[in-house]
Amino acid sequence: MASLTEDPVLGISDIKDREEENEKGKTQVVKTEEVGQSERDMASATGNSIHRSGSRPQLDLSKAAIQGNFEERDPTILLPNQSDDLSHLALDIGGSLIKLVYFSRHEDQSIDDKRKKTLKERLGISNGNRRSYPILGGRLHFVKFETNKINECLDFIYSKQLHRGGMDARIWNPDAPTNENAVIKATGGGAYKFADLFKERLGVSLDKEDEMNCLVSGANFLLKAIRHEAFTHMEGHKEFVQIDQNELFPYLLVNIGSGVSMIKVDGDGKFQRISGTNVGGGTYWGLGRLLTKCKSFDELLELSQLGDNRTIDMLVGDIYGGMDYSKIGLSASTIASSFGKAISENKELEDYSPEDISLSLLRMISYNIGQISYLNALRFGLKRIFFGGFFIRGHAYTMDTISFAVQFWSKGDAQAMFLRHEGFLGALGAFMSYEKHGLDDLMVHHLVERFPMGAPYTGGKIHGPPLGDLNEKISWMEKFVRKGTEITAPVPMAPPGTTGLGGFEVPSSKGGTLRSDASALNIGVLHLVPTLEVFPLLADPKTYEPNTIDLSDHGELEYWFTVLSEHLPDLVDKAVASEGGTDDAKRRGDAFARAFSAHLARLMEEPAAYGKLGLANLLELREECLREFQFVDAYRSIKQRYGL
Repeated sequence: MASLTEDPVLGISDIKDREEENEKGKTQVVKTEEVGQSERDMASATGNSIHRSGSRPQLDLSKAAIQGNFEERDPTILLPNQSDDLSHLALDIGGSLIKLVYFSRHEDQSIDDKRKKTLKERLGISNGNRRSYPILGGRLHFVKFETNKINECLDFIYSKQLHRGGMDARIWNPDAPTNENAVIKATGGGAYKFADLFKERLGVSLDKEDEMNCLVSGANFLLKAIRHEAFTHMEGHKEFVQIDQNELFPYLLVNIGSGVSMIKVDGDGKFQRISGTNVGGGTYWGLGRLLTKCKSFDELLELSQLGDNRTIDMLVGDIYGGMDYSKIGLSASTIASSFGKAISENKELEDYSPEDISLSLLRMISYNIGQISYLNALRFGLKRIFFGGFFIRGHAYTMDTISFAVQFWSKGDAQAMFLRHEGFLGALGAFMSYEKHGLDDLMVHHLVERFPMGAPYTGGKIHGPPLGDLNEKISWMEKFVRKGTEITAPVPMAPPGTTGLGGFEVPSSKGGTLRSDASALNIGVLHLVPTLEVFPLLADPKTYEPNTIDLSDHGELEYWFTVLSEHLPDLVDKAVASEGGTDDAKRRGDAFARAFSAHLARLMEEPAAYGKLGLANLLELREECLREFQFVDAYRSIKQRYGL
């Protein structure tokens, strides 16, 4: 699929250097292919098929042309044959959390009425059928809310006008009438429970998609299209795994939400729910709330980080006088009975600390999910097990416990793997259920994950009101960054440490030294760049690794972070000079410095927070951060000085 998109390295403003003919008065017409979409048979093992709605067709790129003045930061693309909006929003409304996946065409920008009028006059756009939009390509955003705060979710959707095609459409076509028959794709039980509320508040109908279809569709897309989506987690150590598409199937998908579903996936649209358990995330939250009085899931996880389960759990050593039961491979610290000590001690609930209760409960549930998952994998001869769902939350103890259970019972033959976008499988699958969602033909090299700073979402969490333009983002950062990096970077923590053998030993890290979210992986924004192609001379594109320096080595990490930190003031000076040294440029330069420093602080404490980290990734992160604050070329003034 050919398209026009922001250059992932140079930025869109550099197109003017490549299109000199246009500056001479000629119109540059870009070849595109008519976007076609073959309908796939998404039949499940039970014969169900995924329904593809035609309510939001894909962009029609035929005869698309860049027109206008290339001195502008974002030249406009004219779409003469475009007749409707692209898919913009899909939801997974679960019993505990609401997950959103939404699409945007370009970064939020301030576009005043005068500029819009000038553009329309220059392009000859009146009330006809032709439409113009900013530069093509797009971004997939991931956001979550607690279900009991659904009104905040509705406010967010309304503020960004996602139910009306998004801010993109409202800015460039503000007079467009509201579609009274607008439909949003949704999955999960809440799609039925809250359908009337969405109609009342937003005037939209929810088109319900089958939950299992969506989970499988979302997982298959991520595992095929996102580089280093999957990772293992043992004893606090992450290792990212690149999955060969030819060897992906079959696998077991374990989705841990309020309950647990276990799905055997044999291919695209080919799956079967083979088992499940009612002991899942809802069990942990519900029992935890009753026993500890915690008011949120995250608060319960925080408590577990401070706990010591030995005060409640009966261990093998408690039965064997502190000795291992080596004959069957059980160490003295292995849990023999969760909450077992409570029956032999003359104590009441208030005599046990909430922290110890939370940790014991977490391990009990995680271990059983891991064991049941392996037994089902064994039943069908599956070696690969992927765990997803918001119960995991990137929580180190949870992943360690599940991994230990799978490794222990399989004697190392099976492997537990986790997904960076663990909680968004259903929402992403619902997004893909639109008839023309534009994702089918994308490959690994077409998707670039980036990590913008500031509200409203960082790491998938809401931190403030939606930001309308760059000025609002800078103001937001100036106001909040000084309070700490927890909002923009987010969550500072101590250097990585072990969580204990499989989560079963006594935690070696307590209190503030290892936060419950210490292993949390940030969820970035996926940039769809369909024009990117693999370099044709690569011997094996699938195994090519652009990073020559692996920053998982702490010594290398510290060295390069020191180099980049010390070089930052000089880089800011050059970037500001490249923009004429104006007050606006100085303000943007200061914001860039704050943002990149926050990125470095986050990565120094959790190198895997943004996925697998190498020097090439780090340098690209710096360039993207510059572009985020509209510094197209930080070395422009130097190049001009030497005539380059």
